Amino acid sequence: MYRVLYRKYRPQFFSDVVGQPQVTQTLKNELKAGRISHAYLFTGSRGTGKTTCSKILAKAVNCLNSHDGDPCGECEICRGIDDGSIMDVVEIDAASNNGVDDIRLLREEANFTPANTKYRVYIIDEVHMLSIGAFNALLKTLEEPPPHVVFILATTEVHKLPATIMSRCQRFDFHRISPQDIASRLDYVCKNEGVEIEPQAALLIAGIADGALRDALSLLDQCMGQSDYITEDIVRKTAGLADKSHLISITDAVISHNSSKAIEIIDELHKNSKDMARLCEELTEHFREIMLIKTMKKPSDILVMSESDFEKISEQAKSVSLSDVVSAIDILQDSLEKMLKGANRRIEMEMTAIKLCTPVIHNDTKNLENRIAVLENALNAIKTQPSAFLQPSSKPENTPRVSAPIKRPSAKEMEQLRKDAVPMTQWADVIEDIKKYSRTVGAGFEGSTAYISGKYVLVDSPNDICFELLRKPAQRDKMRDSIKRITGKEYKLGRYSYPDETKEDDPLSQLVSDFKSAGIPVEDKNNK
Repeated sequence: MYRVLYRKYRPQFFSDVVGQPQVTQTLKNELKAGRISHAYLFTGSRGTGKTTCSKILAKAVNCLNSHDGDPCGECEICRGIDDGSIMDVVEIDAASNNGVDDIRLLREEANFTPANTKYRVYIIDEVHMLSIGAFNALLKTLEEPPPHVVFILATTEVHKLPATIMSRCQRFDFHRISPQDIASRLDYVCKNEGVEIEPQAALLIAGIADGALRDALSLLDQCMGQSDYITEDIVRKTAGLADKSHLISITDAVISHNSSKAIEIIDELHKNSKDMARLCEELTEHFREIMLIKTMKKPSDILVMSESDFEKISEQAKSVSLSDVVSAIDILQDSLEKMLKGANRRIEMEMTAIKLCTPVIHNDTKNLENRIAVLENALNAIKTQPSAFLQPSSKPENTPRVSAPIKRPSAKEMEQLRKDAVPMTQWADVIEDIKKYSRTVGAGFEGSTAYISGKYVLVDSPNDICFELLRKPAQRDKMRDSIKRITGKEYKLGRYSYPDETKEDDPLSQLVSDFKSAGIPVEDKNNK
Protein backbone atom coordinates (compact mmCIF):
# COMPACT_ATOMS: atom_id res chain seq x y z
CA MET A 1 0.00 0.00 0.00
CA TYR A 2 1.30 3.46 -0.95
CA ARG A 3 2.54 5.53 2.02
CA VAL A 4 2.14 9.26 1.76
CA LEU A 5 5.34 11.28 1.92
CA TYR A 6 4.84 12.85 5.33
CA ARG A 7 4.55 9.35 6.86
CA LYS A 8 7.26 7.78 4.75
CA TYR A 9 9.80 10.49 5.59
CA ARG A 10 8.84 11.05 9.23
CA PRO A 11 12.16 11.45 11.16
CA GLN A 12 13.22 8.49 13.32
CA PHE A 13 15.98 10.32 15.20
CA PHE A 14 16.30 13.75 16.83
CA SER A 15 19.10 14.59 14.42
CA ASP A 16 16.66 14.21 11.47
CA VAL A 17 14.07 16.67 12.82
CA VAL A 18 14.04 19.82 10.68
CA GLY A 19 14.11 23.34 12.06
CA GLN A 20 13.70 22.64 15.83
CA PRO A 21 17.24 22.63 17.31
CA GLN A 22 16.04 24.41 20.48
CA VAL A 23 13.94 21.30 21.24
CA THR A 24 15.97 18.38 19.92
CA GLN A 25 19.33 19.44 21.37
CA THR A 26 17.87 20.02 24.84
CA LEU A 27 16.11 16.65 24.84
CA LYS A 28 19.27 14.87 23.72
CA ASN A 29 21.32 16.53 26.46
CA GLU A 30 18.77 15.55 29.12
CA LEU A 31 18.65 11.95 27.90
CA LYS A 32 22.46 11.67 27.87
CA ALA A 33 22.55 12.99 31.45
CA GLY A 34 19.74 10.66 32.54
CA ARG A 35 17.53 13.61 33.56
CA ILE A 36 14.18 12.28 32.37
CA SER A 37 11.18 14.36 33.41
CA HIS A 38 7.85 12.78 34.32
CA ALA A 39 5.88 15.21 32.06
CA TYR A 40 6.67 17.11 28.86
CA LEU A 41 4.53 19.73 27.11
CA PHE A 42 5.10 20.23 23.35
CA THR A 43 3.43 23.34 21.91
CA GLY A 44 3.43 24.93 18.46
CA SER A 45 1.52 25.25 15.21
CA ARG A 46 0.54 22.26 13.10
CA GLY A 47 3.10 20.28 11.13
CA THR A 48 6.15 21.44 13.08
CA GLY A 49 7.19 18.09 14.59
CA LYS A 50 5.40 17.73 17.95
CA THR A 51 4.07 14.21 17.38
CA THR A 52 7.29 13.14 15.66
CA CYS A 53 9.42 14.26 18.63
CA SER A 54 6.97 12.60 21.02
CA LYS A 55 7.48 9.23 19.33
CA ILE A 56 11.25 9.64 19.17
CA LEU A 57 11.31 10.57 22.87
CA ALA A 58 9.16 7.52 23.74
CA LYS A 59 11.70 5.30 21.99
CA ALA A 60 14.74 7.12 23.39
CA VAL A 61 13.73 6.70 27.08
CA ASN A 62 13.24 2.96 26.54
CA CYS A 63 15.91 2.13 23.94
CA LEU A 64 18.32 -0.67 24.86
CA ASN A 65 21.21 0.79 22.83
CA SER A 66 20.68 4.54 22.72
CA HIS A 67 23.51 6.60 21.27
CA ASP A 68 24.15 10.29 21.95
CA GLY A 69 20.55 10.73 23.15
CA ASP A 70 19.03 9.19 20.01
CA PRO A 71 17.27 5.79 19.91
CA CYS A 72 19.11 3.11 17.94
CA GLY A 73 16.04 2.22 15.88
CA GLU A 74 17.13 -1.42 15.65
CA CYS A 75 16.58 -2.99 19.06
CA GLU A 76 13.40 -4.94 19.82
CA ILE A 77 11.97 -2.04 21.84
CA CYS A 78 12.45 0.50 19.01
CA ARG A 79 11.02 -1.88 16.41
CA GLY A 80 8.12 -2.82 18.70
CA ILE A 81 7.17 0.82 19.27
CA ASP A 82 7.35 1.50 15.52
CA ASP A 83 5.09 -1.42 14.58
CA GLY A 84 2.73 -0.93 17.55
CA SER A 85 3.41 -4.27 19.23
CA ILE A 86 4.74 -2.66 22.43
CA MET A 87 1.69 -1.86 24.55
CA ASP A 88 3.59 0.29 27.07
CA VAL A 89 3.59 3.30 24.73
CA VAL A 90 0.04 4.62 24.40
CA GLU A 91 -1.16 7.40 22.07
CA ILE A 92 -4.40 9.11 23.09
CA ASP A 93 -6.39 11.52 20.95
CA ALA A 94 -7.83 14.01 23.44
CA ALA A 95 -10.28 15.31 20.83
CA SER A 96 -12.29 12.06 21.04
CA ASN A 97 -11.21 10.82 24.50
CA ASN A 98 -11.72 13.95 26.53
CA GLY A 99 -13.99 12.83 29.34
CA VAL A 100 -13.36 12.19 33.02
CA ASP A 101 -13.84 8.43 32.57
CA ASP A 102 -11.11 8.27 29.91
CA ILE A 103 -8.58 9.94 32.22
CA ARG A 104 -9.64 7.76 35.19
CA LEU A 105 -8.97 4.66 33.10
CA LEU A 106 -5.56 6.11 32.17
CA ARG A 107 -4.76 6.69 35.87
CA GLU A 108 -5.62 3.09 36.74
CA GLU A 109 -3.41 1.71 33.96
CA ALA A 110 -0.54 4.00 34.95
CA ASN A 111 -0.28 2.29 38.32
CA PHE A 112 0.81 -0.98 36.70
CA THR A 113 4.50 -1.44 35.93
CA PRO A 114 5.38 -1.69 32.21
CA ALA A 115 5.51 -5.17 30.73
CA ASN A 116 8.38 -4.81 28.24
CA THR A 117 9.92 -1.39 28.71
CA LYS A 118 11.51 0.74 31.40
CA TYR A 119 8.89 3.50 31.19
CA ARG A 120 5.20 3.46 30.38
CA VAL A 121 4.76 6.48 28.04
CA TYR A 122 1.45 8.27 27.45
CA ILE A 123 1.32 10.61 24.44
CA ILE A 124 -1.81 12.81 24.72
CA ASP A 125 -2.32 14.71 21.46
CA GLU A 126 -4.42 17.92 21.32
CA VAL A 127 -4.50 17.90 25.10
CA HIS A 128 -6.31 21.27 25.19
CA MET A 129 -9.49 19.40 24.14
CA LEU A 130 -9.81 17.72 27.55
CA SER A 131 -12.76 18.81 29.67
CA ILE A 132 -12.31 20.67 32.96
CA GLY A 133 -13.17 17.52 34.85
CA ALA A 134 -10.63 15.51 32.86
CA PHE A 135 -7.90 18.06 33.59
CA ASN A 136 -8.71 17.86 37.28
CA ALA A 137 -8.53 14.07 37.16
CA LEU A 138 -5.14 14.23 35.39
CA LEU A 139 -3.74 16.85 37.77
CA LYS A 140 -3.18 14.52 40.73
CA THR A 141 -1.30 11.99 38.59
CA LEU A 142 0.92 14.74 37.13
CA GLU A 143 1.62 16.05 40.63
CA GLU A 144 2.61 12.65 42.10
CA PRO A 145 3.29 10.32 39.13
CA PRO A 146 4.47 6.73 39.48
CA PRO A 147 8.24 6.48 38.89
CA HIS A 148 7.78 4.37 35.76
CA VAL A 149 5.43 6.77 33.89
CA VAL A 150 6.25 9.56 31.41
CA PHE A 151 3.55 11.88 30.05
CA ILE A 152 4.01 13.76 26.77
CA LEU A 153 1.30 16.37 26.16
CA ALA A 154 1.03 17.98 22.72
CA THR A 155 -1.14 20.94 21.75
CA THR A 156 -1.54 23.68 19.16
CA GLU A 157 -3.45 25.95 21.59
CA VAL A 158 -1.43 26.13 24.77
CA HIS A 159 -3.42 29.14 26.04
CA LYS A 160 -6.37 26.80 26.67
CA LEU A 161 -4.45 24.69 29.19
CA PRO A 162 -4.94 25.35 32.91
CA ALA A 163 -1.92 26.95 34.59
CA THR A 164 -1.87 24.07 37.10
CA ILE A 165 -1.20 21.60 34.27
CA MET A 166 1.48 23.72 32.54
CA SER A 167 3.38 24.33 35.78
CA ARG A 168 3.89 20.57 36.24
CA CYS A 169 5.42 20.00 32.79
CA GLN A 170 8.65 20.80 31.01
CA ARG A 171 7.52 23.05 28.19
CA PHE A 172 9.08 22.99 24.70
CA ASP A 173 7.93 25.49 22.05
CA PHE A 174 8.10 24.36 18.43
CA HIS A 175 8.68 27.23 15.99
CA ARG A 176 7.39 27.58 12.46
CA ILE A 177 9.97 26.00 10.15
CA SER A 178 11.76 28.49 7.89
CA PRO A 179 11.02 28.36 4.13
CA GLN A 180 14.69 27.60 3.41
CA ASP A 181 14.68 24.56 5.74
CA ILE A 182 11.43 23.28 4.23
CA ALA A 183 12.74 23.75 0.66
CA SER A 184 15.92 21.87 1.55
CA ARG A 185 13.88 18.96 2.96
CA LEU A 186 11.65 18.89 -0.15
CA ASP A 187 14.75 18.71 -2.36
CA TYR A 188 16.03 15.77 -0.26
CA VAL A 189 12.71 13.93 -0.58
CA CYS A 190 12.52 14.53 -4.35
CA LYS A 191 16.02 13.14 -4.89
CA ASN A 192 15.10 9.97 -2.98
CA GLU A 193 11.88 9.63 -4.99
CA GLY A 194 13.60 10.17 -8.36
CA VAL A 195 11.78 13.45 -8.98
CA GLU A 196 13.28 16.79 -10.03
CA ILE A 197 12.02 20.04 -8.52
CA GLU A 198 12.96 23.61 -9.40
CA PRO A 199 14.39 25.66 -6.49
CA GLN A 200 11.71 28.34 -6.94
CA ALA A 201 9.00 25.66 -6.94
CA ALA A 202 10.33 24.30 -3.64
CA LEU A 203 10.34 27.80 -2.14
CA LEU A 204 6.79 28.40 -3.38
CA ILE A 205 5.60 25.19 -1.68
CA ALA A 206 7.42 26.29 1.48
CA GLY A 207 5.69 29.68 1.36
CA ILE A 208 2.25 28.09 0.93
CA ALA A 209 2.93 25.66 3.82
CA ASP A 210 3.50 28.63 6.16
CA GLY A 211 6.02 26.87 8.38
CA ALA A 212 4.32 23.43 8.42
CA LEU A 213 6.55 20.74 6.91
CA ARG A 214 3.71 18.19 6.89
CA ASP A 215 1.59 20.51 4.72
CA ALA A 216 4.55 21.03 2.40
CA LEU A 217 5.06 17.27 1.95
CA SER A 218 1.33 16.77 1.31
CA LEU A 219 1.37 19.42 -1.43
CA LEU A 220 4.55 17.90 -2.89
CA ASP A 221 2.76 14.54 -2.98
CA GLN A 222 0.00 16.10 -5.10
CA CYS A 223 2.49 17.77 -7.44
CA MET A 224 4.35 14.49 -7.97
CA GLY A 225 1.06 13.00 -9.17
CA GLN A 226 1.16 15.42 -12.13
CA SER A 227 4.78 15.32 -13.25
CA ASP A 228 8.26 14.03 -12.47
CA TYR A 229 9.59 17.55 -13.09
CA ILE A 230 7.94 19.99 -10.71
CA THR A 231 7.89 23.62 -11.80
CA GLU A 232 6.44 26.77 -10.29
CA ASP A 233 3.46 26.58 -12.69
CA ILE A 234 2.63 23.03 -11.57
CA VAL A 235 2.69 24.10 -7.92
CA ARG A 236 0.40 27.07 -8.63
CA LYS A 237 -2.09 24.92 -10.55
CA THR A 238 -2.06 22.21 -7.88
CA ALA A 239 -2.54 24.68 -5.02
CA GLY A 240 -5.11 26.76 -6.95
CA LEU A 241 -2.99 29.91 -6.84
CA ALA A 242 -3.28 32.85 -9.21
CA ASP A 243 -0.24 33.53 -11.34
CA LYS A 244 1.95 36.25 -9.84
CA SER A 245 1.54 38.30 -13.01
CA HIS A 246 -2.22 38.52 -12.36
CA LEU A 247 -1.64 39.91 -8.88
CA ILE A 248 0.83 42.44 -10.26
CA SER A 249 -1.63 43.41 -13.02
CA ILE A 250 -4.50 43.91 -10.56
CA THR A 251 -2.24 46.05 -8.35
CA ASP A 252 -1.17 48.12 -11.38
CA ALA A 253 -4.84 48.72 -12.13
CA VAL A 254 -5.40 49.80 -8.51
CA ILE A 255 -2.47 52.23 -8.61
CA SER A 256 -3.64 53.74 -11.92
CA HIS A 257 -7.30 53.83 -10.68
CA ASN A 258 -8.39 51.64 -13.62
CA SER A 259 -11.34 49.72 -12.15
CA SER A 260 -12.38 48.40 -15.58
CA LYS A 261 -9.03 46.64 -16.05
CA ALA A 262 -9.12 45.17 -12.54
CA ILE A 263 -12.60 43.69 -13.06
CA GLU A 264 -11.55 42.23 -16.43
CA ILE A 265 -8.69 40.35 -14.74
CA ILE A 266 -11.00 39.14 -11.95
CA ASP A 267 -13.51 37.93 -14.56
CA GLU A 268 -10.78 36.01 -16.39
CA LEU A 269 -9.67 34.32 -13.17
CA HIS A 270 -13.29 33.49 -12.27
CA LYS A 271 -13.80 31.82 -15.66
CA ASN A 272 -10.74 29.69 -14.92
CA SER A 273 -12.42 28.49 -11.68
CA LYS A 274 -10.28 30.64 -9.39
CA ASP A 275 -11.77 30.86 -5.90
CA MET A 276 -12.40 34.51 -5.12
CA ALA A 277 -11.69 34.14 -1.40
CA ARG A 278 -8.31 32.63 -2.22
CA LEU A 279 -7.65 35.47 -4.68
CA CYS A 280 -8.50 37.97 -1.95
CA GLU A 281 -6.02 36.26 0.40
CA GLU A 282 -3.28 36.29 -2.25
CA LEU A 283 -3.90 39.94 -3.10
CA THR A 284 -3.69 40.77 0.62
CA GLU A 285 -0.37 38.92 0.78
CA HIS A 286 0.83 40.83 -2.31
CA PHE A 287 0.07 44.20 -0.68
CA ARG A 288 1.80 42.95 2.47
CA GLU A 289 4.91 42.31 0.37
CA ILE A 290 4.72 45.90 -0.95
CA MET A 291 4.29 47.18 2.62
CA LEU A 292 7.39 45.32 3.83
CA ILE A 293 9.43 46.52 0.85
CA LYS A 294 8.47 50.13 1.61
CA THR A 295 9.09 49.72 5.35
CA MET A 296 12.16 47.49 5.77
CA LYS A 297 15.79 47.97 4.79
CA LYS A 298 16.23 44.30 3.89
CA PRO A 299 12.78 42.88 3.06
CA SER A 300 14.36 39.98 1.14
CA ASP A 301 15.24 38.41 4.52
CA ILE A 302 11.51 37.86 5.18
CA LEU A 303 9.91 37.64 1.74
CA VAL A 304 10.07 34.31 -0.09
CA MET A 305 10.03 34.92 -3.85
CA SER A 306 12.21 34.83 -6.96
CA GLU A 307 14.59 37.68 -7.74
CA SER A 308 12.57 38.68 -10.81
CA ASP A 309 9.34 38.91 -8.77
CA PHE A 310 11.14 40.89 -6.09
CA GLU A 311 12.35 43.41 -8.68
CA LYS A 312 8.85 43.77 -10.17
CA ILE A 313 7.19 44.30 -6.80
CA SER A 314 9.94 46.71 -5.68
CA GLU A 315 9.34 48.79 -8.80
CA GLN A 316 5.60 48.70 -8.14
CA ALA A 317 6.13 49.83 -4.54
CA LYS A 318 7.65 53.10 -5.77
CA SER A 319 4.33 54.12 -7.33
CA VAL A 320 2.14 53.85 -4.25
CA SER A 321 2.20 55.47 -0.82
CA LEU A 322 2.46 53.47 2.39
CA SER A 323 -0.86 54.83 3.66
CA ASP A 324 -2.62 53.61 0.49
CA VAL A 325 -1.06 50.15 0.91
CA VAL A 326 -2.23 49.86 4.52
CA SER A 327 -5.71 51.07 3.50
CA ALA A 328 -5.83 48.43 0.72
CA ILE A 329 -4.95 45.66 3.19
CA ASP A 330 -7.76 46.80 5.51
CA ILE A 331 -10.27 46.77 2.65
CA LEU A 332 -9.18 43.30 1.47
CA GLN A 333 -9.36 41.82 4.96
CA ASP A 334 -12.86 43.23 5.49
CA SER A 335 -13.88 41.78 2.14
CA LEU A 336 -12.45 38.34 2.99
CA GLU A 337 -14.36 38.32 6.27
CA LYS A 338 -17.61 39.00 4.39
CA MET A 339 -16.84 36.23 1.89
CA LEU A 340 -16.26 33.71 4.67
CA LYS A 341 -19.59 34.70 6.26
CA GLY A 342 -21.48 33.74 3.12
CA ALA A 343 -21.49 36.80 0.84
CA ASN A 344 -21.41 36.26 -2.93
CA ARG A 345 -17.68 35.96 -3.44
CA ARG A 346 -17.51 37.17 -7.02
CA ILE A 347 -19.62 40.28 -6.37
CA GLU A 348 -17.70 41.03 -3.18
CA MET A 349 -14.37 40.76 -5.02
CA GLU A 350 -15.58 43.07 -7.81
CA MET A 351 -16.84 45.60 -5.27
CA THR A 352 -13.49 45.43 -3.50
CA ALA A 353 -11.64 46.09 -6.75
CA ILE A 354 -13.78 49.19 -7.39
CA LYS A 355 -13.16 50.42 -3.83
CA LEU A 356 -9.41 49.97 -4.26
CA CYS A 357 -9.40 51.76 -7.62
CA THR A 358 -11.68 54.59 -6.43
CA PRO A 359 -10.36 55.88 -3.07
CA VAL A 360 -13.27 58.32 -2.62
CA ILE A 361 -15.75 55.42 -2.36
CA HIS A 362 -14.14 53.70 0.60
CA ASN A 363 -13.95 56.85 2.69
CA ASP A 364 -16.89 55.82 4.85
CA THR A 365 -18.74 58.10 7.26
CA LYS A 366 -16.62 57.15 10.25
CA ASN A 367 -13.36 57.95 8.46
CA LEU A 368 -14.74 61.26 7.20
CA GLU A 369 -15.90 62.24 10.69
CA ASN A 370 -12.45 61.46 12.08
CA ARG A 371 -10.75 63.52 9.38
CA ILE A 372 -13.09 66.50 9.96
CA ALA A 373 -12.46 66.31 13.71
CA VAL A 374 -8.69 66.30 13.16
CA LEU A 375 -8.89 69.31 10.83
CA GLU A 376 -11.10 71.25 13.25
CA ASN A 377 -8.70 70.57 16.11
CA ALA A 378 -5.76 71.68 13.97
CA LEU A 379 -7.55 74.92 12.99
CA ASN A 380 -8.45 75.72 16.60
CA ALA A 381 -4.89 75.03 17.73
CA ILE A 382 -3.51 77.40 15.06
CA LYS A 383 -5.92 80.18 16.08
CA THR A 384 -5.37 79.89 19.83
CA GLN A 385 -1.64 79.09 19.95
CA PRO A 386 0.07 79.95 16.67
CA SER A 387 3.47 80.03 18.38
CA ALA A 388 3.20 76.29 19.14
CA PHE A 389 3.80 75.54 15.49
CA LEU A 390 7.13 77.39 15.40
CA GLN A 391 10.38 75.69 16.41
CA PRO A 392 12.52 77.67 18.91
CA SER A 393 15.05 79.84 17.11
CA SER A 394 18.68 79.88 18.10
CA LYS A 395 18.88 83.59 17.14
CA PRO A 396 18.09 86.46 19.57
CA GLU A 397 14.42 87.42 19.70
CA ASN A 398 15.10 90.96 18.43
CA THR A 399 16.78 89.67 15.28
CA PRO A 400 14.24 89.01 12.53
CA ARG A 401 14.70 85.66 10.83
CA VAL A 402 14.86 86.04 7.08
CA SER A 403 13.96 82.70 5.51
CA ALA A 404 13.11 82.18 1.90
CA PRO A 405 9.34 82.86 1.70
CA ILE A 406 6.98 81.19 -0.72
CA LYS A 407 7.67 83.60 -3.53
CA ARG A 408 4.71 84.01 -5.83
CA PRO A 409 5.73 83.53 -9.49
CA SER A 410 4.20 85.64 -12.22
CA ALA A 411 1.02 84.56 -13.99
CA LYS A 412 3.00 83.29 -16.99
CA GLU A 413 5.38 81.38 -14.75
CA MET A 414 2.46 79.81 -12.86
CA GLU A 415 0.82 78.78 -16.11
CA GLN A 416 4.01 77.05 -17.24
CA LEU A 417 4.56 75.40 -13.85
CA ARG A 418 1.04 73.96 -13.84
CA LYS A 419 1.47 72.80 -17.42
CA ASP A 420 4.58 70.78 -16.45
CA ALA A 421 3.20 69.58 -13.09
CA VAL A 422 2.69 65.89 -12.35
CA PRO A 423 0.99 64.48 -9.22
CA MET A 424 3.36 63.74 -6.35
CA THR A 425 2.60 60.11 -5.41
CA GLN A 426 4.68 60.32 -2.22
CA TRP A 427 2.82 63.29 -0.73
CA ALA A 428 0.97 61.08 1.78
CA ASP A 429 4.33 59.75 2.99
CA VAL A 430 5.57 63.33 3.42
CA ILE A 431 2.54 64.13 5.61
CA GLU A 432 3.16 60.99 7.68
CA ASP A 433 6.77 62.10 8.15
CA ILE A 434 5.59 65.52 9.36
CA LYS A 435 3.31 63.82 11.89
CA LYS A 436 6.35 62.20 13.51
CA TYR A 437 7.31 65.52 15.08
CA SER A 438 3.84 67.11 15.26
CA ARG A 439 0.59 65.28 14.66
CA THR A 440 -1.31 68.56 14.83
CA VAL A 441 0.79 70.16 12.08
CA GLY A 442 0.49 67.01 9.99
CA ALA A 443 -3.29 67.11 10.42
CA GLY A 444 -3.27 70.61 8.94
CA PHE A 445 -2.15 69.13 5.62
CA GLU A 446 -4.82 66.38 5.55
CA GLY A 447 -6.87 66.62 2.38
CA SER A 448 -4.14 68.49 0.48
CA THR A 449 -2.42 67.33 -2.70
CA ALA A 450 0.94 68.18 -4.23
CA TYR A 451 2.47 68.34 -7.68
CA ILE A 452 6.08 68.25 -8.86
CA SER A 453 7.06 70.75 -11.53
CA GLY A 454 10.77 71.07 -12.19
CA LYS A 455 12.42 72.23 -8.96
CA TYR A 456 9.09 73.08 -7.32
CA VAL A 457 6.64 71.16 -5.14
CA LEU A 458 3.29 72.91 -5.63
CA VAL A 459 0.79 72.41 -2.79
CA ASP A 460 -2.96 72.54 -3.38
CA SER A 461 -5.67 72.39 -0.72
CA PRO A 462 -9.39 73.20 -0.38
CA ASN A 463 -8.63 75.16 2.81
CA ASP A 464 -5.99 77.68 3.83
CA ILE A 465 -4.75 75.87 6.95
CA CYS A 466 -1.69 74.39 5.29
CA PHE A 467 -0.82 77.74 3.63
CA GLU A 468 -1.01 79.47 7.01
CA LEU A 469 1.47 76.89 8.29
CA LEU A 470 3.78 77.28 5.30
CA ARG A 471 4.03 81.02 5.92
CA LYS A 472 6.03 80.17 9.04
CA PRO A 473 9.77 79.97 8.20
CA ALA A 474 10.45 77.11 10.62
CA GLN A 475 7.54 75.09 9.23
CA ARG A 476 8.74 75.58 5.64
CA ASP A 477 12.15 74.28 6.63
CA LYS A 478 10.56 71.23 8.28
CA MET A 479 8.48 70.61 5.15
CA ARG A 480 11.54 70.77 2.89
CA ASP A 481 13.39 68.38 5.21
CA SER A 482 10.48 65.90 5.08
CA ILE A 483 10.31 66.10 1.28
CA LYS A 484 14.04 65.47 1.04
CA ARG A 485 13.85 62.46 3.38
CA ILE A 486 11.05 60.88 1.35
CA THR A 487 12.18 61.73 -2.20
CA GLY A 488 15.92 62.16 -1.73
CA LYS A 489 15.77 65.51 -3.59
CA GLU A 490 15.55 69.17 -2.60
CA TYR A 491 12.61 71.20 -3.88
CA LYS A 492 11.33 74.73 -3.58
CA LEU A 493 7.81 75.20 -2.21
CA GLY A 494 4.93 76.97 -3.91
CA ARG A 495 1.16 77.07 -4.21
CA TYR A 496 -0.54 75.30 -7.06
CA SER A 497 -3.00 78.16 -7.41
CA TYR A 498 -3.59 81.57 -5.85
CA PRO A 499 -7.00 83.08 -5.04
CA ASP A 500 -6.36 86.29 -6.99
CA GLU A 501 -4.52 85.04 -10.05
CA THR A 502 -6.79 86.98 -12.39
CA LYS A 503 -5.44 90.30 -11.05
CA GLU A 504 -2.33 91.88 -12.49
CA ASP A 505 0.82 91.38 -10.48
CA ASP A 506 1.69 94.31 -8.24
CA PRO A 507 5.49 94.32 -7.60
CA LEU A 508 5.09 96.51 -4.48
CA SER A 509 2.38 94.25 -3.01
CA GLN A 510 4.55 91.22 -3.68
CA LEU A 511 7.50 92.88 -1.90
CA VAL A 512 5.33 93.76 1.12
CA SER A 513 4.01 90.19 1.23
CA ASP A 514 7.55 88.81 1.16
CA PHE A 515 8.63 91.09 4.05
CA LYS A 516 5.60 90.03 6.13
CA SER A 517 6.27 86.35 5.49
CA ALA A 518 9.86 86.87 6.70
CA GLY A 519 8.59 88.45 9.93
CA ILE A 520 9.77 92.00 9.12
CA PRO A 521 7.22 94.66 10.24
CA VAL A 522 5.89 96.90 7.47
CA GLU A 523 3.98 100.14 8.12
CA ASP A 524 0.80 100.60 6.10
CA LYS A 525 0.43 104.33 5.16
CA ASN A 526 -3.22 103.88 4.24
CA ASN A 527 -4.18 102.72 7.75
CA LYS A 528 -2.39 105.08 10.12
